[in-house]
Amino acid sequence: MTNDLPRKRPVGAPQRQWRRPVPEDHINHYPPLIAGAIAAGVAVVIGYIFTLGFIMAAWLFAAHGSESTVQVLRAAGIAWQVMHLVPLAIGTTTIGVLPWGFLVVPVLILWKATQWALKSSQPKTAIDFIRIAISISLIYSGLAGLIGLICSTNDLYTGITSSILHTLIVALAVTSVCIITYAPSRTILTDAMPKLIVDGIRPAVISFGLLFIAGSLLTSVALILNWAQVRAVTTLMAPGFIDGFFMTLLGIGYLPTVNVWAMSYLLGPGIMLGGGVVNPENASPGALPAFPLLSILPSESAALAAYFVLVPILIGIAIYFLIPRERWSAQGDSIAIALSFVVRWREVVTLLVSVGLLSIFVWIAAAASSGSLGIGYLKFVGPVPTEVAAAAIAVCGLSALLTLVIPRTVMSLLHCWFNREAITK
Repeated sequence: MTNDLPRKRPVGAPQRQWRRPVPEDHINHYPPLIAGAIAAGVAVVIGYIFTLGFIMAAWLFAAHGSESTVQVLRAAGIAWQVMHLVPLAIGTTTIGVLPWGFLVVPVLILWKATQWALKSSQPKTAIDFIRIAISISLIYSGLAGLIGLICSTNDLYTGITSSILHTLIVALAVTSVCIITYAPSRTILTDAMPKLIVDGIRPAVISFGLLFIAGSLLTSVALILNWAQVRAVTTLMAPGFIDGFFMTLLGIGYLPTVNVWAMSYLLGPGIMLGGGVVNPENASPGALPAFPLLSILPSESAALAAYFVLVPILIGIAIYFLIPRERWSAQGDSIAIALSFVVRWREVVTLLVSVGLLSIFVWIAAAASSGSLGIGYLKFVGPVPTEVAAAAIAVCGLSALLTLVIPRTVMSLLHCWFNREAITK
């Protein structure tokens, strides 16, 4: 008789960090390009059906006019594109500030479709994985452009170029991340890149996430402090239960967009609101349309607003600690020689890559969170992408660079001072 003891995982054993593609018997096998095409088509159909159900519910329960079924079907196609942050045109008015929160629907559908394509094609090389990502993205964006052409009317439409471009960017981002988390190696899409560039990706992603979290915290505080105004505006715009439900749902969808506004506020440029501006130094939003989330914007500069810049400064310092660094010690027989060893070009390049990628992420987020909300003074609302990206480089990048240079410079000077007698001899 033997005693069956519970198995313990060996200490120090290598851990598999990422799930491998596991073939399933009920899934038919297709080449990568065919599997990607099928996955893209199914993702479009499922996304459209989901959007149609939501639009039908809003049409049936909320007050509506004499819209026909065909008009509702077309409106569902336009709404499906809006979930990909495609600007919407209503007559002569363009709506470019769209709810980021609804982006989760096409992201989840594309994620599941990509997983199916990976199990179906069973890719073995990086080229096979890239083919799947490209085939899904191109066909998905092409179908989005076709839906835009079919569903657009004179009163409600989207531009075909923006439809294809926005859906292509979303599909490429989702399929790439899905492949990285699904492939046998998490570096399968970055193996061909120089190591200096690869080392800068992780700090950039983490620092952008920290900036977004900081913006979310600021938004949460503003919501708590201005909850009475938000509730009053919601009740004024949607007095009924059903209307209030859809207004609340729309506000939830806009929360990530407002978080990016708060992130721009922390970085310094703030938000443009037609003829007004809201930043730590000046808060004059001007006349605004009635919308609950706009009620949280400050009408005057906060007492502690000048200290908000400490948040991106700390994130810049975090970038320095996130980049790979070689062991360093002060050395040299003279000040000139000692200072020449302060920085290593590999560290500087990796730091520049991280800050550059961070500025790109910030620019994309700001561009997706700004645009038109109407005509006149609402022709542009939100953060200016170039200003926010430049602020990220100036504040976060400079903080990271100074954190790298200043301590080593001081230590090098102290090394020369304490060894001055030996150097003189």
